[in-house]
Amino acid sequence: MGMKFSICTVDRPLESTSPFPLRGSSYEECAAIAEMLGYDGIELQIQDPSKYDAKELRASLDRHGIRCSAVTTGLAYLFEGMSMVHPDEKIRLATVERLHRQLDLAKELDSQILIGYLRGRKSPGQTDQEFEDILTDSVARVLEYAEEIRTPMVMEQINRNDGDVFCSTDRTMRFLEKFNSDLLLYNGDTYHMITEDKDVPGAIRRSLKKLVLFHVSDEGRLLPDDSHFDFREAADVLKAEGYDKWVSIEAKPEPTSFEAARRGLQYLRSVFG
Repeated sequence: MGMKFSICTVDRPLESTSPFPLRGSSYEECAAIAEMLGYDGIELQIQDPSKYDAKELRASLDRHGIRCSAVTTGLAYLFEGMSMVHPDEKIRLATVERLHRQLDLAKELDSQILIGYLRGRKSPGQTDQEFEDILTDSVARVLEYAEEIRTPMVMEQINRNDGDVFCSTDRTMRFLEKFNSDLLLYNGDTYHMITEDKDVPGAIRRSLKKLVLFHVSDEGRLLPDDSHFDFREAADVLKAEGYDKWVSIEAKPEPTSFEAARRGLQYLRSVFG
């Protein structure tokens, strides 16, 4: 079995700068387009899971033979200011509770949650260790529930321009490994690798024991054009290592949402297939 191909989707109007190429008025509409194009799954941007009927959402994907590759959580950071490291403990605990509900939704979808921006940023004057200590506490609280309901939580590396401390593959992996959990997993992202990982094949191999989602995205969050990053080198490592989990297009919806989705799958098939 080869890699499974997915695309980042959103069911609400957002700026065209947001790297969610496939857009629709509902996730069923996104699933229908994904089915027509030939994707295996879609990644859902879910700000507040209480706004969705989990069983109906699952049924709407099933009607099109589309799986949920991940329930992504970052909109709660962007639009509500939630953060796993917020200086206000009440907001941190509310964020943990929100992630518990994200896990409930992911379980119904037979999927996993993805945490990127929602982990938050360092406060002014905060040391790396202070940031890590607070994040460790929040991750432990979410992980306890993830293990209770046996639903994975996936954490993403984020480059130094958009995140703090856990920017490279190795640094993120060392953080995840200290929890010693088979439900705390890793999302690699070529957009962040371009900045943070000098040895991309080595970084991918470093992550393989926890890698379950691999985002394909070029500089500027554009579709790959092979001029900034050696995507074929990355694909060759994944193929050689027998990686058979999700590879997902994450890019701006340019020139249009449909064209970005169509060209994205063409590229995945030609390079990662």
